[in-house]
Amino acid sequence: MLVKEIMKKPVVIEHDIGLEEAAKMMAKQNISSLLIAHDGKAEGIVTHEDLVDNFGKKAMVYEVMSKNLVFIKDNDKIQKAVELIKEKKISILPVLDKKGNLVGVVHVKDLLKQIGEEEFLLD
Repeated sequence: MLVKEIMKKPVVIEHDIGLEEAAKMMAKQNISSLLIAHDGKAEGIVTHEDLVDNFGKKAMVYEVMSKNLVFIKDNDKIQKAVELIKEKKISILPVLDKKGNLVGVVHVKDLLKQIGEEEFLLD
């Protein structure tokens, strides 16, 4: 199975949004992360853990976001996504198409669900 078959649409924000607004967006959309872009280029990710760690601060997302993003291609197999998540100790992978455009996001929960369903089908 390919990453593009289980990826979700990413929620992308500009880097100059405040943490409070980011928290409201996550809560409203029931998501655990936001990708940050500037001039159309993905430059970071902010997660609910980042917001908890910085609770009460009047800061912008660019001040607390993780900047060293690990990407995966939409036509990679989900096994590669699992390997990257294990190796890098992360829970979210932004997904790029063959032109390098941000087209999706895969969360560790999506992978676990898919792997569980595949194993169930094999039994």
